[in-house]
Order: sequence, then structure tokens, then C-alpha cells
Amino acid sequence: MSRGTVVLTTAAVLWCAFVITTTFLPGGPRWTPIAVHLPGFLVLPVFLHTLLRARSAALFCLAHVPVPVLVPGIAAVLGGWLFAWGVVVGEPGTESLSGIAGLVIVLHAAFGLIAVGMVRTGR
Repeated sequence: MSRGTVVLTTAAVLWCAFVITTTFLPGGPRWTPIAVHLPGFLVLPVFLHTLLRARSAALFCLAHVPVPVLVPGIAAVLGGWLFAWGVVVGEPGTESLSGIAGLVIVLHAAFGLIAVGMVRTGR
């Protein structure tokens, strides 16, 4: 199930990155405000599954993430925070959409990194 968690979190991060990218297009997104909430609903199962499996060993799991995966994962988390806090936004009127998508990226990338560590440690 941990490999499925990794796939789920990666797909959600890529989807939200696509949603954020569409906020930079002229005219702004029309259909994405609803679509960005779909990965948002996937936060709870990923969060619960990862916390129940990793518990206090979350930092131990993060220590086992390979560097070529850890560096882009941390970059995704930092980029997500920039969007979540409104430091970076797309076209005017897309601030809340960028904020929600950024928060979803932060949560999915962070728990995805923990899940990668769980796969490598066999937890």
C-alpha cells in the first residue's frame, strides 16, 4: 500500500502543479477551481495512512529517502508554500485557487516523501 501512496501523492502534486500553471495563462482557469479540490480530498486518506504507518518513525523514514528524490520533493514543498502563502500568484483573481493548490502540493509532497522512505525501509 505504500507504493500506492507514493503514486497517489505524486499524481496529486503533478495535478496541482498543472492547475497552478493554468493560473498564469491569460484569461485564467475556468474549470480548475472545482478540479483542484479533487486532490484536496485525497489529503485525508494519505495523511491518515502515512501517519498510522510511520507514527514516530517519520523522520527515520525521511532519512531513507534517496537524495535524487529528496531534493525535488523539498523544492516542491517550498514552492507549494510560496503559493499557499500568496507570495507567488498567477493572474489576478486566481489567488485563492493558487493558495489551495499550493497547500495540497505541500501536504502531498511531504507525506509522499515519508511514504518513499517507508517503501525503502519496508515499514
